[in-house]
Amino acid sequence: MSIYAILQQDKKVVVNELAEKFGVTKMTIRRDLSFFEKQGIVKTTYGGAYLTSGASVEPSFQLKSVQMVDDKHLIGQKAAELVEDGDTIIIDCGTTLLAFAQFLFDKKIMVITNSIPVVNLLKGRRGIKLIVAPGEYEDDTQGMISSCTSNFFNNIHADKVFLSTQGINEAGELTVPKLPDAHVKQALLRAGRQKILLADKSKFGQTFLAGHGRIADFNYIISQSGVPDTLTAQLNGHVQLLLADTPS
Repeated sequence: MSIYAILQQDKKVVVNELAEKFGVTKMTIRRDLSFFEKQGIVKTTYGGAYLTSGASVEPSFQLKSVQMVDDKHLIGQKAAELVEDGDTIIIDCGTTLLAFAQFLFDKKIMVITNSIPVVNLLKGRRGIKLIVAPGEYEDDTQGMISSCTSNFFNNIHADKVFLSTQGINEAGELTVPKLPDAHVKQALLRAGRQKILLADKSKFGQTFLAGHGRIADFNYIISQSGVPDTLTAQLNGHVQLLLADTPS
């Protein structure tokens, strides 16, 4: 478990305990905590740090990319099983979506995306036709996030859309820290006939500033064991939960 994962779970950490747990110096731990503080996601104290609770705070893409890597890999692999040759699919921004894209190399599909890392990963693949959404680049998501992006997706009709989110609260609402990102995700959701949400277990029980959808909006939710009962109870007849760490 990483330092950030411990912060998400316990809401606070102690430098001495982390140094002992990871077998590193206190200075190393303080440097890592200082990095988190610069992003606005923790406040440091003399002996440790605590997680900030701001609804508009979002970790950087670089930080998110090293969290729950194995879980995202499994979720991405499970999601790729839903992609068939000939599909036109939309891929949202996010580190879990980037993990998903790694399993598409041998597919014969059209991919529409606003994610620059996904573009860089899939460009030049023989069987993949790639369309890049326009807009203003936003570094925390490493993608195009603006009204121009939303307008582009308002005119798209794809077979499947694969979405991410930053938080899913107890009421089944999907939320992200920034309003422009929420607006783009709403447009992406409307643009796909079949709607698939990719969300690791760290996303559940969290609420951020801007809502962009609900559990009931999706055909598939791909996650892991441990999804809260309060959310599974909200799954209606057309929403199927797929657990990436459980045999089919």
